[in-house]
Amino acid sequence: MISFYLILFFYFAGLGANLSSLSPYLLENFGENAEWIFISIQLMVPVGTLFAGWLSDKTKKIRLFLYYSLLLTIPSQYFLFSFSDDWKMTMLFAGILRFLLSANYQWVVIAALEKMGEHNFSKIRSSGTLGFLLVQFLLFILTYPTLNLLKSPLLTGKLGSIFYIVPLFFLHNIPKERVSEQEFKFKDALKHISSKIQIIFFALSFFFYASYQIIDNYNGRYFQLSFGLETVYLGWVFAVLLEIPFLLSITRIVHKFEFFSLFYLSLIAGIIRFLFLSYSVTGSSLLLLLLFQLPHSILFAGFYMGSIHFFRKTVPVHIYGSVYGLYSIFSMSLGGMCGNLISGSLVHSDLGVKISLLLKMSYVNEKALAFLPIFLMALFIYSFILPFFLVLSKLFKVSQKNHRINL
Repeated sequence: MISFYLILFFYFAGLGANLSSLSPYLLENFGENAEWIFISIQLMVPVGTLFAGWLSDKTKKIRLFLYYSLLLTIPSQYFLFSFSDDWKMTMLFAGILRFLLSANYQWVVIAALEKMGEHNFSKIRSSGTLGFLLVQFLLFILTYPTLNLLKSPLLTGKLGSIFYIVPLFFLHNIPKERVSEQEFKFKDALKHISSKIQIIFFALSFFFYASYQIIDNYNGRYFQLSFGLETVYLGWVFAVLLEIPFLLSITRIVHKFEFFSLFYLSLIAGIIRFLFLSYSVTGSSLLLLLLFQLPHSILFAGFYMGSIHFFRKTVPVHIYGSVYGLYSIFSMSLGGMCGNLISGSLVHSDLGVKISLLLKMSYVNEKALAFLPIFLMALFIYSFILPFFLVLSKLFKVSQKNHRINL
């Protein structure tokens, strides 16, 4: 079990350096072309997830694929941050890296869920959050103006590639093969997602990730424009600060309130966060902006762990990887891409200024004001889909009751 903790700790340290450096690096160097790099990333997330899930379901193997994929991840992240004057090469390596990152994580998650179960998985996943948190604090120190050891996100992104080396030494404890021996047919996964409850969940998740991509793609640049590069990493420290205690509380929350409560908490946290971000464009202290990063932990971890519990309770083990891969295509990726296309257009428009004039809002930084429309978009979407999860919860309970009767 300790191997899973160590693998995720160092894996998320590398991933954390990538994610927090990406927004300021791409938007600073490539402007409007960054939108297409973000799209390539969002496109390859489900491709990697589905490929890994399908391959594992089909062959019943895990460890072998992880060795090769993780080895390729190291140079891929390094080269992603090596072509600051060539957005097409950057887009190529961004797509390759995200494919590998998604595939690696899918295999690790499948192995952990089958070996430890979903309740222990939330504890194992917390080690990833710790790695993510500590690398953000490290990057904050290294980019702090007094030290100024790393002067650009190009360097912080490259530094992150080193962390992927360590998990290679612990992969020998990952299971070689899957638990289920049931025959796999991909059409079973396609048939499964056509049920009413799955369609509704996929649709709601589509809207969730259409808004969530703002955090990965645009929030870092907002912090950089508002308070400087070092605050991008400090902002991520605060964003994941509550994630570890929250993940460790998942089992108790699910046991007491059922797993749909995780979705409610996630969306409420999202509403609080984007409500303040919308207000912050009028002028906010750094401390206050950092404090309102705290709900991110529940926004992300609540929805992610809610999804894990949902699929573990509604999807047969032998097609879990493929169903989750299809979910990543139709909900996570398509939602993220559509949200990104809209967000990119809004950020590079003058809508922020028009809204401020309409509402008679004062503002300090006109460049930061450009982010107001996308913050308001996320606020609206999360408020809109929250009641639909209440409806989905009732449909789930009815379907579970009917299933028990049929048995």
